[in-house]
Amino acid sequence: MLAQPGARLLPEDFDIGPLADWLGGSKAERLARATAARFLAGLAGGKVLDTEILPERREELARSLRYYLDRRLVPSRYRLGPFVELEDGSLRCRVRLFGSGDAGSGSGELYLSKAEGTWYVADAQVGLAALGTAAPPRREKYVPSEVR
Repeated sequence: MLAQPGARLLPEDFDIGPLADWLGGSKAERLARATAARFLAGLAGGKVLDTEILPERREELARSLRYYLDRRLVPSRYRLGPFVELEDGSLRCRVRLFGSGDAGSGSGELYLSKAEGTWYVADAQVGLAALGTAAPPRREKYVPSEVR
């Protein structure tokens, strides 16, 4: 079924919409997705993987993320949305982070840039602060972003 032509139907997240296609995409998207996955796995382990951050943004972004990790606002898992190419050739994707147990979830965006042939996280605008509060139960009905 995966080898058949045509768009695959992918799951959607309540907050960020459609999820990334982990099996498809261009070579650039696959490499960027791998970088994002390593970066987010590091956060889930309570570490900021400096090597995955764009060198000129490394110190500032790592310091910002460590602030939350030092307060035990660590995601236990994540979801990535599809990558969108920006005018400068960098990529952006929506991301949702989940806390462990009854902790909440936060969503935001990751920006990835290519430098010297390698993809790096250039910015992470994610809601780590929301991981410290219990998620309120959803009252609204889930409606996917588009009819398929």
